Amino acid sequence: MKHMNLMLVAGAIVALPLLASARSEAKSPPAVWLASDLVGMKVVDKQGESLGKIEDVVVHPGGEASYAVLSFGGVLGMGDKLFAMPWSVLRAVEPNTAKKDSADSLVLPLDKERLKAAPGFDKKNWPTIANPDWTKEIDSYYAKDLKSNTKQPVEAAARTSVITWKVSELKGANVMTPTGEKLGDLKELAIDTNGRVNYVAVSVGGFLGLGDKLVAVPWGSLTFSLAGDKSDKRLISLASTKKHLEQAPEFKEGKENTTLMSEPKYISRLYDYYSCPVYWTSTPAPAGTQSPKD
Repeated sequence: MKHMNLMLVAGAIVALPLLASARSEAKSPPAVWLASDLVGMKVVDKQGESLGKIEDVVVHPGGEASYAVLSFGGVLGMGDKLFAMPWSVLRAVEPNTAKKDSADSLVLPLDKERLKAAPGFDKKNWPTIANPDWTKEIDSYYAKDLKSNTKQPVEAAARTSVITWKVSELKGANVMTPTGEKLGDLKELAIDTNGRVNYVAVSVGGFLGLGDKLVAVPWGSLTFSLAGDKSDKRLISLASTKKHLEQAPEFKEGKENTTLMSEPKYISRLYDYYSCPVYWTSTPAPAGTQSPKD
């Protein structure tokens, strides 16, 4: 992918760690992956040998990608299991060690014996990832690896909530107005190199008379809730007007537009349009607290 080049600091030969601790020091938007590229991405070991791929990513309303869910494709005899691990365990491929076809990959710097002993689950029986008992076990297992890969490791359990999604579940989800009228469908997510959801693409049409136009919306402009105290139905809403969405930055689909949709200039313009706080230069406000301009 062309946009992977944005992840590499000029002249650096070390890997770029995928950790949110560097956000406060960032002065420009971080590079992003589109979820359609990230899910299915190859995962390699420290020598660049293929281990498996990313099956899904777990996110919550705060925006962070709490866990990456990996499959190992039969490697090590673990073909029937999935493995969730804190996002911070993964890192980018080192450019000076990349093998053929491994540039568009993420590194899982664990030895094979440690992977064999990692807690996993059956592909057909996902755990409740918001369960603190379950997340505590996962975080505890990878704590040593987090410390070796980052200066200030953050437990993924601290970023979970009663509302969590797999990225695969979010695609196609309804986006509503605060009064319950449908605005459109969520079609794509952009996840930055620190594991945070940066923005989403929403298909709007019919209600707006636009004919299925794709517009980009900062994650922080969305509001998340549950449909009733005992319901597990997730609700996503956006406080916006017809006029505002008609003029919103357009999201362009297709591989030929991936680089454009990942450019810092585009992301900065997007956040400015919605008057959404930029989380990469300051402490992010709770999701859904910022209303867009009319």
